[in-house]
Amino acid sequence: MKKLLSDQLSILLSVGTVAAALGLSACASTPPPPTDPLNAAERAVKIAQEAGVADYSSPELKSAREKLVLARAAVAEDNMGAAATLAEQARLDAELATAKTEAAKAVAVNQEIQKSNDTLRQEINRSSGGTP
Repeated sequence: MKKLLSDQLSILLSVGTVAAALGLSACASTPPPPTDPLNAAERAVKIAQEAGVADYSSPELKSAREKLVLARAAVAEDNMGAAATLAEQARLDAELATAKTEAAKAVAVNQEIQKSNDTLRQEINRSSGGTP
């Protein structure tokens, strides 16, 4: 009888140890929130907004904002892998929006300079009485 109780106690302790180990490993396997990618995405969206991306109705900025919201929701649901991926995608979308806006601004500035140059040429030609 003592032997039976001792065997049952050993089995219970073994099962308890295994259960505790599994419980701890489950806790340890949850990665930390992807704070660096989230912060980088937030900064990129802010930079895009400050660059005037919204003035150009950028679908990339809209996508970045949506993915940032989804990334935060994934963190709240302890889905850190998805959160990190969405944060990275949000950052890239925001950076693309900024780059496209800067390119559009550069084209506009170039066109304005060309227009000014044309006006100056006309004035020079008028003043000198000749044509180039």
